[in-house]
Amino acid sequence: MLPALDTDTRALPTDDLPWAELSEGVEIKYLRRGGASGTYTILTRFAPGTVLPRHRHFGEVHAWTMQGRWHYLEYDWWADGGSYAYEPPGSVHTLAVPDDATEPAVVLFVIQGGMVLIDDDDQPWWVEDAQGLYQHYVNALEGRGIPVPEILP
Repeated sequence: MLPALDTDTRALPTDDLPWAELSEGVEIKYLRRGGASGTYTILTRFAPGTVLPRHRHFGEVHAWTMQGRWHYLEYDWWADGGSYAYEPPGSVHTLAVPDDATEPAVVLFVIQGGMVLIDDDDQPWWVEDAQGLYQHYVNALEGRGIPVPEILP
């Protein structure tokens, strides 16, 4: 017999969560902080023409594209609505949504351990992890006078 686990299994009504604009063309709904595991879950919405800074992931990333289209400039594949992408630890890439996209790209990311943003010389200039991104989310909402919702731990 397996031992009982003390877990808090819940559903989160994501339609009720506010979008927080982190930068022009980049919005998120923070779904789960992940606690000690360092694995966090975010729903992202990227406007057409959005290009994120190049970055390197510390752990695995799972990405499910719910709507729209995006790709990494360093690879020749595209993620369209309904597709799933896996990124192994250490992956380096630059996310881009095409300028001529007819809708935003909406992607659910499960990120383990965060990432470091790097410049053209592979020098780090920003580290982002679960707590740091959550604080950015909170600041963006509070800056617009939107109450911070309860999310999963």
